[in-house]
Amino acid sequence: MPISPDNPQLRRASLAILACAGLISLAAGIKHAIEFKSRDLQWEGSRLLAQHIDPWQEKLANYPHHFAHFSPPNYLHLLYLLLLPLSVFSFVPAEILWCIASIGFSIAAVLLLRRIFSLSRSQTILLLSLLWMSSPFRVVLECGQISLFELFFFCMIYAAVSSWLAGLALGVSLIKYSFSPPAVLLLLFRGRVRILSVAAAVTLLGFLGVWFFLATPLRHLAIEPFLVSRISVNPGVADLMTFSEFALKARMQPDHARAISYALALGGSCLYATLLSRFRLSPRTELTLVSLAGLLFFKHLIYDYVFLVIPLAYALSHKNARVRNPIVAGVLVFWFLAAIVNGASSDFTVDMPRLTLNFIFFFALVAYTTYAAIRSESAASL
Repeated sequence: MPISPDNPQLRRASLAILACAGLISLAAGIKHAIEFKSRDLQWEGSRLLAQHIDPWQEKLANYPHHFAHFSPPNYLHLLYLLLLPLSVFSFVPAEILWCIASIGFSIAAVLLLRRIFSLSRSQTILLLSLLWMSSPFRVVLECGQISLFELFFFCMIYAAVSSWLAGLALGVSLIKYSFSPPAVLLLLFRGRVRILSVAAAVTLLGFLGVWFFLATPLRHLAIEPFLVSRISVNPGVADLMTFSEFALKARMQPDHARAISYALALGGSCLYATLLSRFRLSPRTELTLVSLAGLLFFKHLIYDYVFLVIPLAYALSHKNARVRNPIVAGVLVFWFLAAIVNGASSDFTVDMPRLTLNFIFFFALVAYTTYAAIRSESAASL
């Protein structure tokens, strides 16, 4: 949705209308967060950790103590250390503080994207307004999800001025590990050893920090987040992992279908990172493509599609309308038709025809963006 620079008055009026719409959507998201009690907020997990109780064991044992406001702790250990300051508050102040923090992360992420993609002030306002207007953004606030937190640190990897800071950002972003494999593999293939080493150290420190609070054996503690994730994450919207798992469930045991879906997601990430490693790409292009790849290959619910702000920023920065417009259109479909495209159900079932259409459409968006971005980079290097 580019705004023509030929008519400054129309541009200012359009931006004002979009900004107002964004603020209205933001207010609706805050209202929903209070009404729905931020049901995915990881507050209770950190609260249990502070009391030396293993939150992953609580979920794996099927909630024997029936803690209120307990969301399945399917993230890596570091998150629960970072949320310890939030756990000193009761739930209502904690959810308000997290909602405010999430809004702050959305603004900070857009400012990082402005720097990475050299956006103008008008483009930045447009980007933030569209993000705030989107269904995934409101769902993030409503659920108390960490997607905007993850978005900020993921963008920081490519905005950082040093490999140490990039490694720190990557280490924090690994908390929600479903976004990371394509980026980590591409960094590995490019020989970015220092970034990966710092990220690994951050992850290890988070793990050991949690172990300090708990009596759980190290071996069990290391795999608990993945065990929780396997049984507690709903089907995704348009990703290969969800599509392959449910397509195969009709032909084999669910456990086998799930294992194959993981293998396909990891294999797809490896092949995609190998493809990208063959080209000399700018950081902005790499950020765009690995963010899309994470959404394509691994299970993601609708709130994670706030990450589409990255390819939207790429599209807005592109001067070629034939490159820009299809990407913008694809992003807006997932942002503003979320109620239509979201075929997942809270009872771990899917509408298979809808999921198939979603997957095909998103695959086409990723394939087109990859082709257009690599072609543009190759042309610019001549």
